[in-house]
Amino acid sequence: MKTLPLMALSSAALLLTACGGGGDDSSTQTATVSFAVSDAPVDYASSVTIGFTQVELVQQNGESIFLDVNPDDPSADYEQIDLLDYQGANSALIITNQEIPVGTYQNLILHISSESNVNFVDDADGTQDLKQPSNRLRLGSFTVSNEATQAFTIEFDLRSSLVMRGNSGSQNGYILKPHGVSILSNSDVVSLSGTVDQTLLDEGETCSTETSSYVYLYQGLVSGSELGDLVDENDPEFDATNPVPEGVVTPYASTALDETLNYSFGFLPTGDYTVAFTCNGAGDDSIQYDGQDIVPLPSPADQVHEVTLTAGEEGVVNFEYIAPEPTPDPVEETTTTSL
Repeated sequence: MKTLPLMALSSAALLLTACGGGGDDSSTQTATVSFAVSDAPVDYASSVTIGFTQVELVQQNGESIFLDVNPDDPSADYEQIDLLDYQGANSALIITNQEIPVGTYQNLILHISSESNVNFVDDADGTQDLKQPSNRLRLGSFTVSNEATQAFTIEFDLRSSLVMRGNSGSQNGYILKPHGVSILSNSDVVSLSGTVDQTLLDEGETCSTETSSYVYLYQGLVSGSELGDLVDENDPEFDATNPVPEGVVTPYASTALDETLNYSFGFLPTGDYTVAFTCNGAGDDSIQYDGQDIVPLPSPADQVHEVTLTAGEEGVVNFEYIAPEPTPDPVEETTTTSL
């Protein structure tokens, strides 16, 4: 399996969208496309292994184009990939140089192997099944432009898309959801990375690299009081009696710090972003609105930054500790006595 850095697949293409589309009939034109997978890591798993078999592209007329994954093992009909091996700006090719009609497609569907012991998650309780409903993951509509060659990356934000159905160790196992999965053209993607000052962890009462320290990413310029936690209102287990309050913005993605206090978001659409470091992310349920203060007060200063990322850019935002200004000593009043 080839590992490709962020910009290695650059090509002129449009951002694939996750909403419905229309467009002119361009079926007489074709383009050559490649698809790769990458992930933003999840903190509670040491492996998220999936056997990909096909990419199905559903055309506007309802007919499907099936692109077979070419496995490294010729005896298998799937390519087994541990998504945690392809974090940040790294990706793994699953479809290479396939010619398809230009135009807008109703859906991109990832087909996953139904064989036993192929799809699994290793977590603190051992190896858990990853059981994908219908062995398919439907990711929504997208558009292929008339550029001759295009490359796309399917980015999994596993902290949002990987969920346990039932208790850990039960027969229900994990599933993958479309929520938190993005499809991006490599010509338009940007990346963002940085480091967190150790002093910020030392100053935070609940901070630790293993359990609670995260970087949250929000689309747009968002004030600190509007920063919300992870939520999936479309999940069947979402508690509708506890909705996201008006004015609260939910994250586009989030990621834990690595052992060197670095973080990385490898495949992002262009635009404005707000980036926040928090010591308060350990108990963030990816489905329910928890009402967590992403940057609780009192806390060290400068934990929220704004950044604008343009196509092809590798953005850097570091979180540095700035000591508060010392409080001046009070001035002693002198009393004068009149004679």
